[in-house]
Amino acid sequence: MIFSVLSVVASVFAVSCDEMQVETGITISNRQAVYKAGQETVSISASGEWALSLFYYGSQQGWATLSQTSGRGSKDVILEYEENGTSENRSLLVILTSHGTDYAVTFVQLNEEASGWVGAFPGWLELPSVAETDDCRFYTHDMTLGTGKVTRNYSFLWDRDNLVSHWVAYPLNKGLIGNGTRTDAWSYDPKVPREDQPRLDWAYDGGYDRGHQLPSADRLTRAANQQTFYFTNMTPQIGRRFNQGIWANLESKVRSVALACDTLYVVTGCIVEGSNGVAYDNDGRAVTVPVAYYKALLRYSSSSAAGISGYSAAAFYLEHRGYSSTNVSEDMMMSIDELEEITGLDFFANLPGKIGDAQADRIEAEDPRDVSFWLN
Repeated sequence: MIFSVLSVVASVFAVSCDEMQVETGITISNRQAVYKAGQETVSISASGEWALSLFYYGSQQGWATLSQTSGRGSKDVILEYEENGTSENRSLLVILTSHGTDYAVTFVQLNEEASGWVGAFPGWLELPSVAETDDCRFYTHDMTLGTGKVTRNYSFLWDRDNLVSHWVAYPLNKGLIGNGTRTDAWSYDPKVPREDQPRLDWAYDGGYDRGHQLPSADRLTRAANQQTFYFTNMTPQIGRRFNQGIWANLESKVRSVALACDTLYVVTGCIVEGSNGVAYDNDGRAVTVPVAYYKALLRYSSSSAAGISGYSAAAFYLEHRGYSSTNVSEDMMMSIDELEEITGLDFFANLPGKIGDAQADRIEAEDPRDVSFWLN
């Protein structure tokens, strides 16, 4: 069975006399996961009847389940897996059987020690390189679109010492924004232990706004919008002359870019190194006030001749202070390379794997003003 499965990983055409031909195959949204419990989307392309099964390698059995094990036609199925509390990585095959032929994809779950690595994880274009430590952990939230499709909402690197996310990364376009209204559903993040979060049912003590890193207006579908109000998505921001002014204007302009392209990949982050500022949560716990905020933007337009392989990029870096103007202008732009020099991060770490190192380097080095990145 296994030799048969491993030999038929590539997609082929399956023919049905009463249905159109569909290229048969199976993919998974993320083929490698950290040790924490979670779920991935298994996408099936098939004509007619099919069946799904799991084959576990090694002695660990039964640690994952499928939301559906049989069906007809193309379908998305959820693979749900338990926390890996062992000292070893573990893996399985998700096997699609259609028209008497097996197709397979491998899924690996790391143990806790192996999860504290440096690298882009998973393979989403918006992610910077991820550096987990004892105090900083990577998390991601899924959402369900109006079509019923489950996809990622946003990912973040949470710092339980400073009680802020160093960055929040997310894709943005018209479909992901969706429709709805602001929920104001302030709450703890269910994926992060409560003792590692501030309580922010109301504003920080010290006069700071609860500033979103993923803006509420970027996710209007109700459940997705509620997730933007998790306390882990907040940082203490100066109110009228920053969060409600120039920063809100920048967020609006970022949405305008996203609405004019296929997808805009966004990293919003804050700088806490060198900060002496402190705000207090609703329980009197100290939260570090960032000294600066930034946005790294990677735009993709399949129909555009601009950019390189359809991609272009821009970055913004704003000191966290009061601004007399709300104007966001082109002279505030910089290249991704320049922002990387300031922050020490590697943005869009999965881009080279998509288009090659040379083209990715060109995109990150280019001056965004030279490629008409910004929409006036």
